[in-house]
This record gives sequence, structure tokens and C-alpha cells, in this order.
Amino acid sequence: MCRLAAYLGTEISLSVFLQEHEHSLIQQSWAPKEMQDGTLNADGYGVAWLADNNIPSSYKNVLPIWSDTNLDSLGRSISSPLWLANVRGATPGQGISESNTQPFIKDNLIFTHNGSLKPFNNNTKARFLDVLTNTISAGISGDSDSWYLFALIQQHLQNQDSISHAIISAMNDLKSICSDSVSALLNIVISDLDSLYVCRHALNGNCPSLYYLIKEDNIWLASEPLSPKDAWITVAEHSVMRFNQSGVIEDYSL
Repeated sequence: MCRLAAYLGTEISLSVFLQEHEHSLIQQSWAPKEMQDGTLNADGYGVAWLADNNIPSSYKNVLPIWSDTNLDSLGRSISSPLWLANVRGATPGQGISESNTQPFIKDNLIFTHNGSLKPFNNNTKARFLDVLTNTISAGISGDSDSWYLFALIQQHLQNQDSISHAIISAMNDLKSICSDSVSALLNIVISDLDSLYVCRHALNGNCPSLYYLIKEDNIWLASEPLSPKDAWITVAEHSVMRFNQSGVIEDYSL
């Protein structure tokens, strides 16, 4: 089912973001506390950040995060004011590959999703493709439900004035795509390199867990609190929020 985390604020190293918390994303890969489905997130992981000249970059590995011998060295070497990460628990039938490993990057957008669409079969994909333009569908680079969700949001960005409104519009479209036969569990985090846009939602199921923490003007997001002693706040169910370094600047109900 995956676990995710994100950060926006003063520049920190990858090790501070990913490794140095009591309940870090690494620990959540093998000992999650609030997953609805599954007990491990061992199907790869990825991180995305801002490189020089504000270029979004990523590192992905299809092995479990705890087995990556490169991580300690990377953690000491890379720093950024923006981080998104995902440890993957692949939905059965969706391939374990680098192309399916999040976060995904498209132009200046970084996207990650924690949850699932079930069943995600040929009928479900066909419903997405009925909605998506040929240009957008051609950009789908993997076979996971997350890729199709990202494509749906990209399509709505063409007709909306903000990422928040595009997410809301995409979630409305998803109602007809899912109908009564598909369960959609949806934690979505998107960055345009300046803000974090967050959606916690579900159709025909219960919303996955998602929290945020504002600490010293830095924004932290995570499927489960990274630091249990801090005052993490639950993201409201069926909501879309936007954060920048000032805090919450948009908050919508779905």
C-alpha cells in the first residue's frame, strides 16, 4: 500500500529527511503501524528533490530501502529545501520496476501516491483512457494505478487555474471512473517546487492515514508521524490542502 513523506523548508540533508527520525520512512517500510492492507513496503523506494538551478531530480531503487547500500552515502551527500519520498508496497498485479517506483516527475511537478485502486484491471484502465487525451495517456510510463492518477491530474491542470483545483476536478472525474465497483484509497502529494499540495480521500473505502507537522517554519508530511513526540496533525478526510513555508494557505473539502 506504500508509505510516503514530504518536506518543504530550510535546506536539509537526505539523511535528516529519510533516516534520522524515530519512526522514519525506513522503519515504516518494515514496521508500519497504520496500513490498511499489507505489512511490508519492500517493493522499492524513491526520493525526489531540487538539484542545482531548481531542477527536480530523483533516485529510485527496486530493492527494499533497508537493503540499499548506497543510501548512507547519498544521505550525507545531498541536501535540498524540498523532499518527497515513497516506500512501495506494490498492489498485486502491478509490476515491480523502476518505471513504477515513485515519486514521478513531469516538467516542474513531483508526484507521489500512497494507496490503491482495486481492482485495477483492464476495465479500470479503459475507463481512464476514455477520459484522458492521447497526449496525456502517451505520457504514462508504467502500469501502476499511481501513473493513471497522475495522468488524470495532469489533464485537469490544462483546464484549471491551480493545482488544488485540478486535484479537486480530477477527484470528481474519479467518481465516475470508479463507479461502485472500484475502491480508491488516495493520499496524493504534489509539489510544483514552491508548495506542497496534499489530498486525503477515498471512494468505496476508508481514507489512508496522513499527517502534517509545522515546526520552525518547516512543513513535514507523512503517512505516519515520523517523530511521535511532536504534535503531528491529522489531515482531514476528503480534503485538499496546500502548504508553503508560511503554513496552510489553501484548505478545501471534497
